[in-house]
Amino acid sequence: MTRLKLRVSILAALAFLLVLSSCGYVMVETPAPAPAEPPSARDVTLAYVQKAIERYEQDGLDAVIEFYGSRESIEDDRSLMLLRAGEQTVLTTSIYRAMIGTSAFSGPNTPLGRGFAQATAEGYWFQGFTLNPQTGEQEPGEFVAILHEGLIFVSTHAVLRKNLAEATKDYVERAISFFDREGLDATIARYNSRESLEGQFYLFLIGADDNYLVHPIFPHLKDTDIKNVVGSDGYELGKEIARATAEGHWVDYLWPHPISGLEEPKSSWAIRHAGLIFASGYYTPDEDAEAPVWQNADPHEYTVTYVQNAIERYERVGLQAFKHYYQSVASFEGQWYLFVTNADDIYIVHSLLPHLLGTDIKQVVDSTGYELGKEIANATAEGHWIEYLWPHPFTLQDAPKIAYAVRHDNLIFASGYYPLSDPEAATRAYIEKAIAYYDEHGLEATVEYYNSVESIEQQWFLELRNSDGIILTYAIAPKVVGSHSSKTGTPEGTWYVLDADNPQTPEKDKQRLLLILHDGLHFGAGYFFSE
Repeated sequence: MTRLKLRVSILAALAFLLVLSSCGYVMVETPAPAPAEPPSARDVTLAYVQKAIERYEQDGLDAVIEFYGSRESIEDDRSLMLLRAGEQTVLTTSIYRAMIGTSAFSGPNTPLGRGFAQATAEGYWFQGFTLNPQTGEQEPGEFVAILHEGLIFVSTHAVLRKNLAEATKDYVERAISFFDREGLDATIARYNSRESLEGQFYLFLIGADDNYLVHPIFPHLKDTDIKNVVGSDGYELGKEIARATAEGHWVDYLWPHPISGLEEPKSSWAIRHAGLIFASGYYTPDEDAEAPVWQNADPHEYTVTYVQNAIERYERVGLQAFKHYYQSVASFEGQWYLFVTNADDIYIVHSLLPHLLGTDIKQVVDSTGYELGKEIANATAEGHWIEYLWPHPFTLQDAPKIAYAVRHDNLIFASGYYPLSDPEAATRAYIEKAIAYYDEHGLEATVEYYNSVESIEQQWFLELRNSDGIILTYAIAPKVVGSHSSKTGTPEGTWYVLDADNPQTPEKDKQRLLLILHDGLHFGAGYFFSE
C-alpha cells in the first residue's frame, strides 16, 4: 500500500468515527472477562460424590466398592463412604475399613447415623467430626449424603475450626432435647457414660444447687459444687460457668483433653434450662506446648516431686489458697493428685473423693480391710511409703497404689501412683476379656467398642487383626485401622517386641505385644517399657 492510500484509509476511518459520534454512538473498550470464582468446598465435595455416582451408573456396584475402598480414590481430604440405605450397612470406605460390613455409624444417637438417615437425591448437608485421610487426625467436617437407588453416597470436607462453636451448641441443644423428651434420670444415665462422647464433645450437667450431676470424664466431680473448680492458672472457671443464663454464654479456660488427658485451652458453651446448666466445649490445642514433665518421669521419683511441689505451694500461698487449688481437678497431673490431713488426722484435701473431707484418716481401710489410714497417719518429716488398694482416678475402680506421705508443719501431705504389678498377666487378662466380649457380642460390636476410647484401660488397647492381617481396631490411632500387619498369634499366645505409640506419652516406646489366635482372628495388646 502506498503512503497516499494509507493516509486516505486513516482519514476515512476518522470520518467514520465522527459520524458514529454525531449519531450518539460512542466506541468503548470491551472489558476483559472477570476471572471465574473458584468453586466452593461444597461444590468440590458435591462434584466428587456425583462422579462416584456416575462411576456406579457406568461400571456397577462391585467396581465402585473396589475403587472407593482404595487409597487411590482419595482426592485431597475427600474420600467416599458408600452405605446401603435402611440398615446403613457400610459397603466401602478407604479410611474406616474396619467398619465395612457393619452398621456401626447407624442409629439416631450418632451424628453420622442421623445425617445418613436424612439423605436425599439432591443431597443432605450436616456437620460432624471426620478422620482426615491425609493427616490421620480427627477434625470438624461438613458431610453430604446423597440417596441414589437404595444406596447412600457420602463424602466430607474439612471446615474452619470456628465452626466448632456451632457444633458445640448443637451438641448441647441435642442434650437439652433429650432431657425434655426422656427426663432427668435418663439424661444422667446417658451422659454419665463415655458412650455419649462425640469426639472431644461430652456433656457436663449442673443441678440447681450448682453441684455436678454429670461428668463422664471426671466421675469424682459428681455431687461437688462447680463453683469450687479453678483452673491450673487460678482462674475460677466454675464460678463463671455457674453464671449461665437462658441465653447461654461462653467460658474460656484450661482443662484436660478427654482423650489425651493433657491440659489444653477449652471454650465451653453453658446454658441454663429448667433450672439446670447444660454445658460442653471444644479444645484449641497449642501445637508448640511442651509435654508435661510427669509424662516421661519415673513414677516413684515423681510422686516425691509432686508432694514437694505441693508443700512449696502451701508455703508460698497459705493454707486457704492451697486448699482451694488442690481440691480442684486443676491440681491433677496424670494419675497424681494430693490428699492432706490436719494436725488431728482429719482430711482437709482430697480432690478425688471429696466425701472424705472431715473424716479421720485413721478410720480409712481399703477393700481388703487393710488399715491404710493408720499407716499414713504415722508419717514423719522424713516421709514414708505405703502400699494398698485404692480407686484409680481414671476409672474409680480399685487398683494397687503406692503412696508417699510426709509430715510438714503438723500437716500430712501425700500422693501416690498406680504401678503395673504384673504387666504380662494384665496384658493376657485384657485380651481374654476382649475375646469373651467377642464371643458374647460378635465381631461387629467388638470392632465398634474396641475402636472407642472407652475400651482403653490405662496403657492397654486392643489390636484386632483378621485372617488377612488387616488391623480392625486401634483406638489410640484410628489411622492405623485398615493397614496390614504380618505379625500373627497362636492359640497359646505369641510375644513380640516392637516400637509403638504409648497412649500415656507423646513419645515412641518399646512395647511387648501379645497376639492370641481365636476363631481365625488375632487379638493383641501389650505393655510399654523403656530401654
